[in-house]
Amino acid sequence: MQMNKQRAFGEVPILLKKEKKGNGKVKEAIAKLSRGLMLPIAMLPIAGLALGVGTTIASQTTSDAGHIIGHMLQMPGNVIFAILPLLFAIAIAITFTNDSGTAGLSAVVGYSVFCIFQTALVIDRPDGYHDFLWYHFDSVKFDSIFTDIIGIRALSTSVFGGIIVGALVAFLYNRFKNIQLPKVLGFFSGVRFIPIITFGAACVLGMLFAMIWPLIGTGLYYLGYGFSYGNRYGGGTAFIYGVVNRVLMPFGLHHVLNTTLWFSSVGGTFDLAEHFYSTVNNGTTPIVINDVNLYDTGYTYAQLAGNSDALKITGDINIQIFLTSIVGKNQYLGQVITIQDVINSYDAVHQMSDHAILAPGQYTNFAYVFGMFGLSGAALGMLFACPKGDSRKLCGSIVIPGAVVSSLTGASESIEFTFIFLAPMLFWVFHTIMAGLAAMITTILMFYAPVVGPHVTFSFSQGIIDFVIYGVLTDARGGGAHCWVLLVLSVIYFPIYWVVFIWAIKKWNLPTPGRNGATKLFNKADWVKKQSGVGNTSESKATSIRDKSMSVIKAYGGPDNILNIDACLTKLRIQVKDKKLVNGDRLKELGALGIIHPSPQSVYAVFGTEADIIKNNMKDIITKGEYKSDAPSQTLKH
Repeated sequence: MQMNKQRAFGEVPILLKKEKKGNGKVKEAIAKLSRGLMLPIAMLPIAGLALGVGTTIASQTTSDAGHIIGHMLQMPGNVIFAILPLLFAIAIAITFTNDSGTAGLSAVVGYSVFCIFQTALVIDRPDGYHDFLWYHFDSVKFDSIFTDIIGIRALSTSVFGGIIVGALVAFLYNRFKNIQLPKVLGFFSGVRFIPIITFGAACVLGMLFAMIWPLIGTGLYYLGYGFSYGNRYGGGTAFIYGVVNRVLMPFGLHHVLNTTLWFSSVGGTFDLAEHFYSTVNNGTTPIVINDVNLYDTGYTYAQLAGNSDALKITGDINIQIFLTSIVGKNQYLGQVITIQDVINSYDAVHQMSDHAILAPGQYTNFAYVFGMFGLSGAALGMLFACPKGDSRKLCGSIVIPGAVVSSLTGASESIEFTFIFLAPMLFWVFHTIMAGLAAMITTILMFYAPVVGPHVTFSFSQGIIDFVIYGVLTDARGGGAHCWVLLVLSVIYFPIYWVVFIWAIKKWNLPTPGRNGATKLFNKADWVKKQSGVGNTSESKATSIRDKSMSVIKAYGGPDNILNIDACLTKLRIQVKDKKLVNGDRLKELGALGIIHPSPQSVYAVFGTEADIIKNNMKDIITKGEYKSDAPSQTLKH
């Protein structure tokens, strides 16, 4: 019974049940997949910043120099979003091959061949129709299924295609990296064989996708429509997404869910080819924005964005990035257009008869509400629930930096992990429901009160920085992002979190930082020893990140006990031979907020933003043979 109490203090309760071996392997694979998905997503902050600032400059200037400077920022940002499928292919390939450069190169080869092979199967007919294997498409349907990817006309598989190609390359690499060919072909043995076999395998994969993707793509389109339909009528889908998004966060699995909704047709489709590239309904329904007939002006909707290749945009973030780039004062229309203007014209063309729902922001708006100021209220709640004096000062030194990081950058994990281990019910019940409500409220406003409906995307995470780039700057040029609505909701969330945290912590005497005699957050061992009457202890911590990494290796049972070293944004993800050799108390002494056991061979330690740096140092120490089992423990001086 005592063991259960100790675990409840330092570990996620849902993870305490015994894992089956098969389930453990699946969770390890999914966790590694999540880490791979984060690699290309990590590119988006700088791309989004360049795109947002560049678009603002280009749209607000009348000088040639201003347009050039704006486009110099805007276009490099655009290209990152355009090649996301390729980036995902590379990321997945290197993630599952221990960061192999050969696998990354093979992913480029594989994805290029995968796309061009599909192009080879297209027959363009003089009557405007297109044959593709046994499929026969008119130009409108064809353009809705095909798109331009890295300059190649291919099936619009979006990030799914990239992920599948990356997984194929990883499999081939791990299977054939040590292959020995006959001496006459010896040059192509080993890793040199990987790009070669990838070439052939990508052709086969391209044929397989050509056979089935037109059906799958249509299915995903209607799945995305179904989600948006649920949001249109009560915001139910958004509420479920908001809750599930936070529930998956401690396991790192929210990246898989987010990637699907943010970058694929499941998260929505904005089909320029079918709906805005020309007229629809056999030329009887013109495209009109603010009473300007685009057909009469001779401009296509893609030209409005300055990107003639942008025929089909999928995923909530991609759609919003596109809309952000064209709203405001548009040089082609000679007037200011807003995001809602685009939505209105979209609905007018469709008349909602063919299941078209354009809902930019349905899966991105909500996190601004709790990310900017809501969790700051939680931090102050933990702070004011502490007794005055040294305990409150200690608590402030722990939770205030996390609150600042969450507010500015939207990286809410730093503050969320603070109470997920020490006050789990506040996370699993209160915080997840509040996240779901934020998603539902913002979505309902978008559909039922469009004059104030928020449409604010992001590139890194939903914090003040991205809020300014995609909300304030978009509104400043008349784009109609209605960012102020998110600001108001976030300010309302602040006192709610503050009051609930103070009340719950005091009512149930929750052991948040600075309470119940605890003198620090990260040392469970000290707390246990104090309860058992053992004398004073000193907190151990490395005096440098290199020494700290050495101590972490030792805490995991040494190099011989470590099978794989990985990390995500906040968690050190280690696979070990024997979990009994892992010293969890020592890891907490070194700064881990808590320990997670997702599978029989995996032990995660939550080190915050230091996780990736520790990972790299651990790998370097082991690779160079610098580990010393008798290295003295380093001590942190208070």
